[in-house]
Amino acid sequence: MLRSGLAEGGLPSPDAKSRFAEDRMLAATIWCELRPGEIVTEADIMERFGLSRAAARSGLTRLGFDGWATSKARMGWEILPVSGQLIGDVLEARRIVEPGLAHVQLSESARAEITQIETILTALMRGGDQTALGSIRHHVDRIDGLLLGAMNPLTARHLRKLWHHSARITHYLEGDSGTLFRRDDVFDLIHAVLAGDRAGVESARLALIAAQERYFLHQLLKNDAPLLPGSGMATRDPQENAASNRRPS
Repeated sequence: MLRSGLAEGGLPSPDAKSRFAEDRMLAATIWCELRPGEIVTEADIMERFGLSRAAARSGLTRLGFDGWATSKARMGWEILPVSGQLIGDVLEARRIVEPGLAHVQLSESARAEITQIETILTALMRGGDQTALGSIRHHVDRIDGLLLGAMNPLTARHLRKLWHHSARITHYLEGDSGTLFRRDDVFDLIHAVLAGDRAGVESARLALIAAQERYFLHQLLKNDAPLLPGSGMATRDPQENAASNRRPS
């Protein structure tokens, strides 16, 4: 959800413009509009997203501060690449943090909303419509959001970022492959949450992480990029990435 702020007179304040740019660029990173390993400049960002130079600089700086991008001298900013080590680190951290969702106390309104979502998801999945995947993901994300909102705020902040990483990895590996990741844990999760079954909630979360790990591995095994001895996939030359982003003269 984007933050907002208005100055007197109803016009966006400078801070609000910067926050909008930061949120927009984070979303672009998670959805791989800014592709992993890509080199971008302030001018690129201004042109792509219709931002002022100050807003583009603010957005890139924020990505750098949060670890989504790295400044490259005289080149621009490199968007965090997706590597085997990153995938492993994210999954390992989630296995440590995510079981904490089993101990949250949901409000009655949150429980009622999850019950409504269960009815909606049952109808969507019964239809077998491939175009419903976006709606299914939206409702499943809402369940995750309700659980996250009831968590310790400090822990929730870290888990939210891990979920952002997982979403970005998923979008990147899905690409145009036609093989999309589907969550099979959701009804087990719903039933455990509504029954107050902590062990069931933890089991469902760990099952989700395991399923994502299998999906990531499946997609990586179809990747034809060369490997370096004793490491993950070979990284592309930053100069090559930078060249692909230059405007025609």
